[in-house]
Amino acid sequence: MVENVGRRLVIAGAAGLLLITAACARTAGLGADPAAETPFVSTEVPTEIPEPTPASQTTLHLWAQEAEASSEFASPEWGAEKAVGDPDAPGCGDYPYAWASAASDSVETLTLHYSLAVVPIEILVVESFNPDQVVRVEVYNPETEAFVTVLEKDPEQVDRPCPYQLRVPVEGIDFPTDRVRITVDQSQLGLGWNEIDAVELIGRPPEE
Repeated sequence: MVENVGRRLVIAGAAGLLLITAACARTAGLGADPAAETPFVSTEVPTEIPEPTPASQTTLHLWAQEAEASSEFASPEWGAEKAVGDPDAPGCGDYPYAWASAASDSVETLTLHYSLAVVPIEILVVESFNPDQVVRVEVYNPETEAFVTVLEKDPEQVDRPCPYQLRVPVEGIDFPTDRVRITVDQSQLGLGWNEIDAVELIGRPPEE
């Protein structure tokens, strides 16, 4: 009986010693910095914010808001106003959705006005009937109050698709414009009316 009691006392003493050791370890850890024991590692990838696009690099595409012509075959059909807005002729042909001059064998002009003044970089002339008779394209300089020629050529009959888009790159113009003038010469090729459905002005906003 005495031997059994001694064994129990030894076991109890060892267990108590273990409890005291654990308590001391916990107490020693109270003042520790958890962040120091487990450092935080961010996995988030920084997002690069792109620089804003300068106004000089912005390209604007404008269709005319108003138009006037040296003559009209009729009005409103085939009138100058039919060259306002984006192209709407259903195809290639003598449609009343495009501007046509009064005579089919004359030299005529079509002047288009736009809602904004831009520094021009390209002009797109959409011809819906008998193309190849545009001989001059000009832009208006508000400072000199005069038109400046950006394209001048003779009429030439070429086997082109119709409707035809005449693209006119504009170089060397540094002033903003809101006006384009188109000249057609229908007196040389004998094709008849050169009808224009729309004219797009492409350019950059003026520098502030």
